[in-house]
Amino acid sequence: MLTLFENKKFLLLLVLINFLAGFYSISYYFSQLEQTNPFLWLFVIDCPLYAILFGVVLFLKIKDKKLEWLFFISIVGNIKYGLWTIFVLFQANMLFSYPLLLIGHILLVLEVIVLYKKYVFRLKHLILGLIWFILNDFFDYVLLTHPVFIGNFAFVAFFAIISTFFISLFVSIFFIRQRI
Repeated sequence: MLTLFENKKFLLLLVLINFLAGFYSISYYFSQLEQTNPFLWLFVIDCPLYAILFGVVLFLKIKDKKLEWLFFISIVGNIKYGLWTIFVLFQANMLFSYPLLLIGHILLVLEVIVLYKKYVFRLKHLILGLIWFILNDFFDYVLLTHPVFIGNFAFVAFFAIISTFFISLFVSIFFIRQRI
């Protein structure tokens, strides 16, 4: 299975899928973006942003270039916001009301889990990732740039903040390796 992810044509297909899905998904946020300062838009479009970033990382892989810090952030972001969306649907009793949304976010999580064994992460990636996602959580739950959702705000905010630490640490602990 992992050899499939060495095939540049397959990776290019994943790049296109991530770009198309990411840019298309931004349309979900149009009404929110209209009411948000453009300087904060990056903190509004969570899932689409990380799908697009993952596409960028895969494109760089095709070109035999690696930006490990960007890959780390895209992995954590895809897992965090993929799970966040599933959690929000679950806690609002709407898990199966939007099957394509559910499947898309499951795939968002699964694709990075399969590929992240191909990269070397270090402590600096964890620190940068934690800073970025803590900042993102601050914007989402203090400045209220989070996507519109139905459900318990405190419960969802708690899940998001805790997942920042657990997912970042999980990815780091299992995949930080020292270079010789």
